[in-house]
Amino acid sequence: MPFDRKMSGLILSGFVLLAGSVMAAGIDDLQNEIQEFTLDNGVHFIVLERHDVPVFSFNTHVDVGSAQEVTGITGIAHILEHMAFKGTAEIGTTDFKKELKAMAAEDAAFELLKTERNKGDRADPDKLAVLEQAFTDAKDAAREFVVGNEFGQIVENNGGRGMNAGTWTDATNYMYSFPSNRLELWAYLEGTRMTAPVLREFYTEKDGPVTEERRMRTDNSPIGMLIEEFQNLAFKAHPYHVSTIGWMSDLNTITRQDCQDFYDTHYVGENFTVAIVGDVQFAEVKKLAEKYFSGISSRPAPRLDTVEPVQKGEKRLVVQDESQPFYLCGFHIGDYAHLDAAVYSAIADIIGQGRTSRLYDRLVKKDKIAVQVVSFAGFPSDKYPTLLAFLGIPAKDVTGLEIEAAIFDEIQTLVSDGVTQDELDGVKRRAKSNYVRGMQGNMGLARQLSFYQGRNGDWREMFQQLEAIDAVTVEDVQRVAAEIFVPNNRTVAFIETVEE
Repeated sequence: MPFDRKMSGLILSGFVLLAGSVMAAGIDDLQNEIQEFTLDNGVHFIVLERHDVPVFSFNTHVDVGSAQEVTGITGIAHILEHMAFKGTAEIGTTDFKKELKAMAAEDAAFELLKTERNKGDRADPDKLAVLEQAFTDAKDAAREFVVGNEFGQIVENNGGRGMNAGTWTDATNYMYSFPSNRLELWAYLEGTRMTAPVLREFYTEKDGPVTEERRMRTDNSPIGMLIEEFQNLAFKAHPYHVSTIGWMSDLNTITRQDCQDFYDTHYVGENFTVAIVGDVQFAEVKKLAEKYFSGISSRPAPRLDTVEPVQKGEKRLVVQDESQPFYLCGFHIGDYAHLDAAVYSAIADIIGQGRTSRLYDRLVKKDKIAVQVVSFAGFPSDKYPTLLAFLGIPAKDVTGLEIEAAIFDEIQTLVSDGVTQDELDGVKRRAKSNYVRGMQGNMGLARQLSFYQGRNGDWREMFQQLEAIDAVTVEDVQRVAAEIFVPNNRTVAFIETVEE
């Protein structure tokens, strides 16, 4: 069925209808409607039937991100995400057997080129030129067999909507929505690309869109550069210290085999959660899952055991740059499963989230020394011990140190005087609103269910978040604030504007 406005409107209608049904139904009723099963290889499926309109949404949550990378292959989780859209052995190629031979020649040409490049100043310029031309020719030869974007076209031509993916520190997610009469096509497409990625156009994608993304987000972005430097400074042992986009030198040298090895190691059954919400039948989903997803490896997933050591003193970085000043600071806190995780969220909300927060009211509205200021618990993520961070964007002619003084003053007020019950009640009201908003639509529910199953090991914890925030007291907030807001637990990074 071609993708058209009628189908787009049908899917949107499904989102609206589901949102209403979620808000109208009780949480207990919703939980009772959710069904699940696990394949022999460990892939876990969550199914929520909703038959309002003939559409469904899915989210494949892979419990793998940049935290699983090591020196030399940073950015590889993100590269692998890109590869998932390149097709399969049957989709995206005119002759897969010949393409495999061409890709092998491409790999060999890159290895020779990399070896010479790694000689640095000792590299032979004439030899480099020959090897670079040979590599270019090999890439061109491999592309002769490529049918560009055939995977995406199949999805779109069959009524698919919202095809996307995202990689972060702790997970990679793949999602889109489909008409319900395309369920088996979806299972074939998703199961095949997750079971046997072909890593087609690997060097073209890596050296093009991926490295360009790094240039845009980090190298040519003052705030992106500062965030990366801050993240690297705050964590010295745990892999949270490297940004998901990876170091440019690694992006330049990663090979297709590196990517295949990363897939073989981490894209294993127990790291997969697939949530499907919409007009589907549980029995049919189970039958198709067994048919198309059973080829995913059942080998055990590696564990990340590195623990960030206790910080011994304040870390501070001043970057002199001609850009406008930006300010960042962060305090180490526990992970999502910490007993005080809900308290961290409450503190971040009260002090620096939204226009009613203390920092926004003072720095933006009253003192007018910032154009934006925000705090957030869980930077860069929260599967492992993390940070409660603050970002400030100074107003014209205001320095990062002036922003810092105001932030530290508000932090000290919080530690000394605590918060009011009215402020905490506001946190709880907003949490409930965000909770309902996060479950609106097929896709919203699919993402939430797969996230909690993938990270927490049980999707039911999704329904326990409000209980945790409801249990937070004003005494909890003041106690935890006093524990975490100490100088030795602090990392600071800001841009000091200088003329070129």
